Amino acid sequence: MAEKPNPTYRQRMKTRPTKGDTLLQSIKAITTEYCKESSISGLKHLVGDRTPYFEKAIWTVTLISALIYSVSLVWITFTRYYQAPLVTTQIPEGVSVSKIIFPAVGICTNNRISKRAVTDLARKLLQESRNSKYNERQMLSLLFDLGLLYNLQGYNDTAVDVVALHDALGDYDVNDLMRNLTPKCEDLLLRCSWNEEAKNCSELFDFRLTMNGYCCTFNYLRSSDATFEENNEARSTDMYMYGNKSSFDFDQGLMVLLKLEEHDDFFYNMPLRGAQLQFSDAYDFPDAPSGSFSMQIICPLVHMTVMVTASFTEASRDIQHVAVKLRNCLFYDESSYLPFYTHSDCLLKCRMTFLTKRCNCTPFNMPKVKDARTCNLRDVPCLSLYNAQAINVRPDTDEVPSELELDLVSGGIHCPMCYPTCSKTAYSYDFTNVHIYPDDHENATPSKDKKDWL
Repeated sequence: MAEKPNPTYRQRMKTRPTKGDTLLQSIKAITTEYCKESSISGLKHLVGDRTPYFEKAIWTVTLISALIYSVSLVWITFTRYYQAPLVTTQIPEGVSVSKIIFPAVGICTNNRISKRAVTDLARKLLQESRNSKYNERQMLSLLFDLGLLYNLQGYNDTAVDVVALHDALGDYDVNDLMRNLTPKCEDLLLRCSWNEEAKNCSELFDFRLTMNGYCCTFNYLRSSDATFEENNEARSTDMYMYGNKSSFDFDQGLMVLLKLEEHDDFFYNMPLRGAQLQFSDAYDFPDAPSGSFSMQIICPLVHMTVMVTASFTEASRDIQHVAVKLRNCLFYDESSYLPFYTHSDCLLKCRMTFLTKRCNCTPFNMPKVKDARTCNLRDVPCLSLYNAQAINVRPDTDEVPSELELDLVSGGIHCPMCYPTCSKTAYSYDFTNVHIYPDDHENATPSKDKKDWL
């Protein structure tokens, strides 16, 4: 019997499995064992020795479809979360009333130009040689058109000669001119009280610029009317530690007795006798198109009660990592458009920038943009042209397609950089009016029943 020869070294190497083969066999064995033991329905049928090939194909298609559906469902859920993420943090319950600042209050007479002041101005202008062709009545008629600086809707280039008025005034500063012609606080405010304590009205109210011109303002804490604040030092979150605060009780707060002088009426910015009571955030410029504004008309012989409700919203910094487009708000210190960001100031600056580009100036009843002049009477036609568009803003919205031509029909100003403020105090107001009668009426209130501050 012949002896079988031993295999050579090369033959032994050919029959020995490689590392790759070993790895594949291990993966196959582990996968087969996993499918047999797995609780996932259908996997054991893919590796069963007695399972027909047709049944294996059906299970393969079924499992792949289920996998695709599961991945799609997870992706949709993730996308929805990413678009509206939820961040949960624990904060102390309740907010002390001492942290909430009383809103800024403005009182503006509907008569925007004092008859006494404008008569004095007319007589002064008549002494100038350039106005020799006018008499006092004609000069007063000409000066009546100063009301266009308040109400641009009344401008008619065929009926109003703003150039003649501009020339008659000579060298003038619009802000100083309108400030001097506005009825003063000392003539409007008779009695004042704060938190049930009688006060001198001059201690509580300042003569400040608002969207309605110069008005008597209380608790308006903006540092300057001359310029729009553009530096970090002018404002910070520490400023909310200051300002007048009230307990928001019914008997607390501000009380004012007004005196309206009919004989001093000259120009009304609205066809109603009385005054405008306006509210705004203490640090925001009182401006209706920018949002920080609420207004009510006070009629003569009416006792108006205003109930103020404050809603304090404070956003946690934990949400700051979420994209601005998703959280849809900005903190005070994260806007490149404003050093200290508020939604109202952003819209206001956007409007001022628009008017500066169109008319090369800003109206006198707005804060001033750096290196921009104040509009005078020669700019009234331009301001009138863009007025409807300038008082309508489109904040964080997509740009309107040019085919719609909304800009041609006063479609507003696009301000995509202006998001709501993440932390803010919102105020709501309820107004109640009660008719009162003069002291000589048969139901006059006895002196002993009047409040002390009156």
